[in-house]
Amino acid sequence: MEAGAILQTYLDEIAAAVMAGDFAAYQTGVALPFHLVTHSANLTITTEAALREGFDAFRTMLQTQRVTDYIRLVEGAQCLDPDLLSGRYVTHLISGGMRVLDPFHSQITLRLVEGRWRAASITNALANSRWPFLISSTRTAALPKGPQE
Repeated sequence: MEAGAILQTYLDEIAAAVMAGDFAAYQTGVALPFHLVTHSANLTITTEAALREGFDAFRTMLQTQRVTDYIRLVEGAQCLDPDLLSGRYVTHLISGGMRVLDPFHSQITLRLVEGRWRAASITNALANSRWPFLISSTRTAALPKGPQE
């Protein structure tokens, strides 16, 4: 399978797990330690408890924002070696046809561990430096944007 297809399948599976509240499925897609880099912070998640805390908080935020669609679309990907893949994607958070915030870009590194692709790191363009990742209840127009390309 080509790198872009691998990454899109991975992103779709993880988004489905998040939307369904399926932490077990989500957890199998993350390699610990997991690194999250934003324009203002470098965070490392080292424990299952911290990963669960972030998952639960992100789910609560999605529910509070009434997100109906969590869409991540691959823009490009490449296999760096047989067990390492890097790619870029754009995220859309939609509530009943309305954007919750502007689309944002991310870079992800996946590592093949025990036959399963797992996220080792994500870098994104959000002006958010905390784990768990949260956005305010204010709609798109009032949210700070990440750095522009």
